[in-house]
Order: sequence, then C-alpha cells, then structure tokens
Amino acid sequence: MWSFLLLWLAVVVCLAVAKDVSFTINLTWDYGSPDGFRRKMILINGTSPGPALLLDQGDNVKFLVHNNLPSNTTIHFHGITQLRTPWSDGVPGISQKPILPGESFLYQWTADDYGTYWYHGHYLSDISDGLMGPIHVNPSPQQPLPYSLINSSQAEVAAMAKAAANPQLVMISDWSHLDSAAVFQAEIDANLDLYCTNSILINGRGKVSCLPISTYMSLAAPSTLQALNGRNITAQGCSPPGIAEIEGNFQFNLSALPPVLAYSCEATNTTPSVFYVSRTDRWVSLNFILGASVQTPMVSIDDHDMWIYAADGQFIQPQRVDGVLIFSAQRYSALVRLKDKPSYDAYTVRFSNIDTIAPDSHALFNQAGSATNSSVVTLDMSSLAPYPAIKPAQDVDATHIYKAGRDGAAWNWTLSASPIPLPSALLGNMSYPMSMTEDYPLLFDPNSTAAVNPNLTIRTLNGTWVDIIVLTDPGSQNPTQPPHSFHKHSNKFFIIGSGTGAFNYTSVKEAMQEQPESFNLDNPPLSRQFRVKCPPGMPTWIVIRYQSMNPGAFILHCHIQPHFAGGMAMAMLDGVDKWPAIPAAYRTNGGATGM
Repeated sequence: MWSFLLLWLAVVVCLAVAKDVSFTINLTWDYGSPDGFRRKMILINGTSPGPALLLDQGDNVKFLVHNNLPSNTTIHFHGITQLRTPWSDGVPGISQKPILPGESFLYQWTADDYGTYWYHGHYLSDISDGLMGPIHVNPSPQQPLPYSLINSSQAEVAAMAKAAANPQLVMISDWSHLDSAAVFQAEIDANLDLYCTNSILINGRGKVSCLPISTYMSLAAPSTLQALNGRNITAQGCSPPGIAEIEGNFQFNLSALPPVLAYSCEATNTTPSVFYVSRTDRWVSLNFILGASVQTPMVSIDDHDMWIYAADGQFIQPQRVDGVLIFSAQRYSALVRLKDKPSYDAYTVRFSNIDTIAPDSHALFNQAGSATNSSVVTLDMSSLAPYPAIKPAQDVDATHIYKAGRDGAAWNWTLSASPIPLPSALLGNMSYPMSMTEDYPLLFDPNSTAAVNPNLTIRTLNGTWVDIIVLTDPGSQNPTQPPHSFHKHSNKFFIIGSGTGAFNYTSVKEAMQEQPESFNLDNPPLSRQFRVKCPPGMPTWIVIRYQSMNPGAFILHCHIQPHFAGGMAMAMLDGVDKWPAIPAAYRTNGGATGM
C-alpha cells in the first residue's frame, strides 16, 4: 500500500509541474547587418537568433509558425525526441509538407528531456540565413545532478545548481554575405565545396576580421600547409578553392565563384556580445549552441577553466577543460567558477577566428584554435560518459553500413557514394535528393516507393537494437574531407566505437573479436550527434547503437549545411511494425493552414 501511494504521489507531482506553453514566431525576410554588412536574412519576431523558448521538463508545447517569407520553410526542434509526436519533427518530405508562404503551422510536442537545445529551419539551408533560436529545458526535481562531482561543498553545489537553472544561452553561428541560395548555386556553378564564411556571430553579433595573409599562414596546421603545396591562404583565412588535394579530382569553374565567397575581405567594426556576471553568484553556466553552417570554433575563456557538465542536453561525468572544440549543431553546458578577486574588469570569451576583445587578458588558444602552451586541456569527446551511468545493449538485432563521401561532384555528397567490398549490408548508393522536400511525407505513407527504397531509407522494427556504421575512404573523389557532424533525429544513441583503417567486418561483434580496444560497451557517450573524423589519406569508421522505440519517419544527416544540401542524408523509418496513426489535423495539407 505504501509503495502504491508513493507512485501515485509521484504521478500527481509530475502532472502538477507540467504546464502548457504557447509560443508564436513570425518569420520575415528583411535586411539585417549582424556583422556590419547589410543583406537580407530571415528574422524571427524581428530578430536573429529568435527568442529563447524556456521550459521545464514535462511541459507541453504549442509552437505556432507564421511564414511571411517569400519561400517555403519548416522548423525542427533540434534534440527534442518527439516521442509520440513524429509529425512535429519539422522535416519536409519526411514528417510534414513545407509551410508555404502565407501559411501557418502548429507544432505540438512534449519536453520529455531536460537540457539545452535549439529550434532552426529545416528547409534547404534556412539556418545559413539566420533561422534559429535557443531552447532550454530545466530538469525535473527527480533528476540526479552531477554538480557534487565538481565540488562537494554544499554551498558550491547550491551555487552551481542556481547557475545551471539560469544559464547564459550562447548561440554561435557563422555568416556569409550572400544568402544561402546564392551560396549553393555558386557551389554548383563552380563545382566547389565551399567551406569559407565571412564572420562568426555570437548571439547574432559579430564582425569581419581581415588579418594579414602572413598571419594566417603562420597559424596553419602542417596538414593544411601540405595540402596547400605552396599556395597562400586567402584574405578570408580560407584554403583557396579548387585544390584537387582537398576537393577531389574534378573540373572546377573558378570564374563562376563570387569573390566574396573566398577572396575578398572588408573589415567591419561592431559592438560585441557581452555576458554580465556577478562575483557574488560564484558560478555561471554558459550553454554553448553551435548553429554554424560550416565553421568549427574552439571556445575558451581567458584566465578561466570550464567544467563541461552536459553534452547535447545530456548530463555527463564533468570534465575540467581550458577549451572545447564544437562541431555543427553540438551543445555543451559549461560551469565557470568566477574569480573572487579578478585581475581585470572583463575577460574574453574566445571563439577561434575572432579577434581579441579584451587584449589584456591571457589567451590559451590562438585565432586558429591551437593551444598556446602544452598544459592546455581540451575536451575529450570520446569519454563523455552519461550521468547517471547508462549502458547500451550488448548485442543488436540489425546492422547497417554506410560510406560518407562525395558523389560525382565536389559539392555533391552522399552516404555510400561507391561500392564497398562488403556483403549486401551496403545501403544508400545515391545522394538524398533535396527534391524530396516537396514530396508527400514518408510519415503519411510508410509503404510508398521512396519509403521502401534501401538507397534512401533505413527501416527498423520497434523495440529492436540497431548498429549504424559510417565509413570514410580516401580516393580520387575524397582525397581529403572535412570532418562530418552527423545528427540523428528522434531518440539518442550510444557512440560505441571508432577507429582508423579499413572496417572489413559485417558486424560490431565480429570487429570486437579482432580489436576490442576500439569499442566501449560499458560507459559510452550518449548523444544525438556524432563526428566522423577524416584525417588526410586514411580511412575511418564510427559506430552508433540505438534502440528503435519511437515509431515514425525521421532522418540521419550531416549538419554541415552544404553537405546536407548536397545530399548527405538518409531517411529513417523507425518502428515500421507499430506505425502511428497520424492526427487528421496533420494529414490535412500537412498540418498547415492559411493565415
């Protein structure tokens, strides 16, 4: 009787805490100058980034979008599981029809998970035009907290908990002076994979920095200098376009490339973002969200270390670091102990590629993101063990193997661009066509021609455990690739293994017999994001393991925007044997209505 009462009381408490939250955004296409250069961009309620959506775990969200853009759009809630609400995942052609100009769309979902997330456009490359905003979900009172692993003092733990409940949300993005449609068209016309932007923005503010080319060359890594083979870095601090050793053996058309995308640099001077803190609080939580299209900044704070206590919304065993390298779409929450007697009135929060703001404080990393001394500690991404500890299944029901690389053009990307000497486990022999964004959603017809095409989709049974193995292999089309930052929609996965060299196995079980040291089934990272390393001239592999437990149509894709637009994606139809019934309101015109 007593245990039943406890369970009933817990349910009552949870129901009492959960609340309904309504949130409305109005999207417009207007002029803005976030880095001092004026161009048209997407504004969310008149700003970019858009307003923060602040929630408590268990809240029920109604997120209404008014599309006053001249183009289609959708909104994805990055990191939100969408448990039992796959029609609100925001992927055109998979979970919904696009929101047409002049239409509105109501997304409805529950904040099942705590943590820092973000909302962003998911139609083509809306992110690159400013369509993003932060989300923070405070954990329920029942959630174990990791702060005592940083400092066991009750006063310090209380101060950390207060800081974590009221974080400073830091949205980092990169910015181009051409809109995303023009950039992608330039990639096609010039047959290039453009990896250069004009500036980095912090909460929508930034500036264009133009350093001497000699400075850029002095900061370049040895591998970059080798690939340059005597060429200079451009005025924007980028590798010159059209280098076969970097972009593959293709026919380039450099005359079709606008200079602003690589060569020209005009410095601007704008007011930087400032984070105000009080010493009496003792701790501050800086929750970093990388909404960049291509850039990968190293983040550090002069004269301060950081305790990373959450990664991609998941509490982890805290790590003390001097800097953290953040890949596209990743989120890290950092607790920073404030100095009782600071030496300066202001300290620089550094994002590599940004000039110094407070020049008197001491930098631990240079502008290229390299450590300035050998004692600097950076985040070890391979040991982000979840807190409390969670283990994956020790075996799986299905294994799927993909190959990431270019497919016939420098700008065209795919999972499985060429045959692999493996049995029929190979999937995805083509780029994911962006034309599918206009198609009837796979969620509404899981047995359509596209939905059963193994080159475009992966299908799982509900309750089964699945391994996904992603390979890279250098060749004439892929002599050097940038690292890929992959995001899986819906529920989290474990990153159970990775390595360099060929993966000549058909399963993890087989691979573990020969190289058990490459795998971790005891306390692997738990995430929705994984990075595929691409060292020059070396094949690599990585394995993620997850349980199919949320029936619906989702997507796995590279979050580097040119790669996603270029086709590096795969639809995922989870739980095809337990397919959900689609509410009538979402079946009608994909859920959109006239304004």
